[in-house]
Amino acid sequence: MEPQASNASELFILQYTSIYSLQALPTPDLSLISAFLTCPKTGQLPSLVYPALDLKNGQGAVIYAICLTIPFILFYIARWAVYLAQRSSREPSRVPPTVPYMVPYLGAVFSFVLNPAKCLEATVQVVGPQATYGLKVLNNTLYFLNGPENVARIWKYKSVITTPNVQTFVLINVFGMARKAVKMYTLDNSGIQPDLIQGSDVAPHNRIDYLTHAGFHKLLNGVHLPNFYRRWSSSFVRRLECLCIGSEWTEVPDIMHFWEGPLTASLNEAFAGPVLEKLNPHFTDNFNKFLPYVHGMMMGLPRWCMPKAHKLRDGLNEDVRQWHALARAQFKESDIAEDGDTDPWWGSTAIRERQKILGNVENWDYDSIAASDFGLLWGANINVHTAAIWTIVEVFRDSSLLYRVRAELAAANVTDITSPEDIEKILCLPLLQSVHSEVLRLRVEVQSVFTSEKEEIRINEWRFPKKSLVLVPTGPAHRDPNFWNTRDGQFPLDTFWADRFLAYPNDPRSGPIRKSEAAVAKASRKQTQDNTPKYISAGMNDSFMPYGVGERTCPGRFFARREIVAFCAKVVNELDIEITSTEKEFAISPAFYGLGTQRPLKNIPFRVRRRKVEC
Repeated sequence: MEPQASNASELFILQYTSIYSLQALPTPDLSLISAFLTCPKTGQLPSLVYPALDLKNGQGAVIYAICLTIPFILFYIARWAVYLAQRSSREPSRVPPTVPYMVPYLGAVFSFVLNPAKCLEATVQVVGPQATYGLKVLNNTLYFLNGPENVARIWKYKSVITTPNVQTFVLINVFGMARKAVKMYTLDNSGIQPDLIQGSDVAPHNRIDYLTHAGFHKLLNGVHLPNFYRRWSSSFVRRLECLCIGSEWTEVPDIMHFWEGPLTASLNEAFAGPVLEKLNPHFTDNFNKFLPYVHGMMMGLPRWCMPKAHKLRDGLNEDVRQWHALARAQFKESDIAEDGDTDPWWGSTAIRERQKILGNVENWDYDSIAASDFGLLWGANINVHTAAIWTIVEVFRDSSLLYRVRAELAAANVTDITSPEDIEKILCLPLLQSVHSEVLRLRVEVQSVFTSEKEEIRINEWRFPKKSLVLVPTGPAHRDPNFWNTRDGQFPLDTFWADRFLAYPNDPRSGPIRKSEAAVAKASRKQTQDNTPKYISAGMNDSFMPYGVGERTCPGRFFARREIVAFCAKVVNELDIEITSTEKEFAISPAFYGLGTQRPLKNIPFRVRRRKVEC
């Protein structure tokens, strides 16, 4: 039987000794260790130690390796002692404890950069799912804030917390914006509210953070949202009709790749009009091919390491520049449609206004505006389509759920997703809303990043030094067994349960939030004749946060909800799909960890045909 670690602090020693228990070794000569430790300060090894340098001598090689690792083991043990002391502290205001690490200065940099998902999962096993802790990465300590009682306090600091470094990092590394243009984000300390943060003296035309954020809100959850949704839905319906799907089954190797094309093209057209795709018919394909390279580009890998990625980025930026040049030359006010919003050159009021705003920012030129709009399109597309496709995967892989969703749509008489009346009906369907929310709970992993340049951030008992990075991850919150209902373990939090967000009046154990036995007993005494389920979303803001947290919560969340449920309704009503993958639980790619909606590691094959509806 393999040895087992009695506690987390013994895990490393167990792993270390297991390496050398795989083969029988002769009893080591301890005089080698003694000679190494009594080595003179000149750095010359005694002759007794030289056999350790002979790799043919198995005993010597092992002793040499052990001697080299002793300082790191001692450092690790010391960090454990510090961690335990910090964790057991009862000071009313204290810095979160830093997770032990073995290599001075470097900390967890390699595991965090190469596979952040695995790194943080291993860390959570040590500190606990709802613990607040620090993680050493090079010369910085990243602080991870968990727990609904802590998340709720973030709003207290909405006037001082910012995220400019994240924006500048992505604009430079991913979208290739010039540093002189990106610097304007760094200099903008005015905040994203209409009123400047106290002490800021940024000129009105250089308030790039507030001006662009306000534009997003106007387009994606303000007065222009109905027109924006109409443009997207009309474009998608048109593209769906053109897909090569007949009355007989068609085998397709990957459901993500199949649907990303029409979804991306439709959303880009809703934002920017039809010019991009007309200038370059391969724009959508190149746009989606660029996506898998984002993780490497965020690591700052140079062009010679990722030539294809940089070539794709250069081409996409050039396509956007050509679109801008043509629109500047051809647009006239008379081109604006009767809705007062849509036009064939810029696409929408929001994009027209955006050009004026960005054109007035100091140190910005046409190349900077093109890189910014490329980033805008990328940010709009990267998460919502993947979530929409996950939704139909879950519906079609469960025949009973598919039957229920179709019955719900039929009862509501949903026939046209482009209709304002029908989309409002869809948004009120409890089962479809629960499916949508459960997909976001299970498949979204985003890290909301905060920092304070001027003062410490104090959240309950935790004190975060100014200028330190504070991350709020969704994963621990979305899988907190103390908050979420699993029906006593029947539906684990790492699995999909379509009814998790539904409350049935005559079922006291239903609903998304875990109830105490006393609450269940009290609710059991209340029975009604109408057992129609209700979709529950209240009371979960600090535990269900797929769109982030704080004042920088994703401004596109209201449109994203519409796209996801409308796409599902359209596909479920008009197509038959069979998921032919042999995977029961889909493995997730680590490349997109922390960026939003997670993607499957492998292709998900399926087959599809037009639905035969029996009258």
